Amino acid sequence: MASKQNFFFSGQDFTKAFNVQDFTKAFSGQDFTKAFSAIKSPAIDVKALMECHQKNLDAFTNAGQMALEGAQELAKHQGDMVRKSVEELSSAATENMATGSVEDKAVKSAEMMKATYQNVLSNLWDLGDLASKSSTKSVGVINKRVAESLDEVKSFFPKEKASTAASA
Repeated sequence: MASKQNFFFSGQDFTKAFNVQDFTKAFSGQDFTKAFSAIKSPAIDVKALMECHQKNLDAFTNAGQMALEGAQELAKHQGDMVRKSVEELSSAATENMATGSVEDKAVKSAEMMKATYQNVLSNLWDLGDLASKSSTKSVGVINKRVAESLDEVKSFFPKEKASTAASA
């Protein structure tokens, strides 16, 4: 089988091309602390930053809890709907088979299937609404927190730095 040659990779062994020891030797005489100390970075209020991240974690935890509760409620409703449907179908089938002619049984079966179908559609709409409400609540928590945290970014920088930058 002929091997295909890739445009970007022509079969070279890149592990040999980048030798870590050679790389280390090339930069061993450099003092990066001096180079980076010349870079001026703004002072950041670490306490405000940590509080912001704690609020973010709390919001995600709250949203996750809401989503879990919504999923549990959805599962409970599904279980109740299935149980109720099985009970109704079982009762109707027993009643239908007990009396009447074959023609009457066929008509009752068709009516029963139509009612069951309409009930299933109604249940699906209810479940969809429940799922939508649940996800809207949990996403709403995250949306609110994002807006708040964007406002809080201003508090990360000390006031004197911000006022000096505004006047410059």
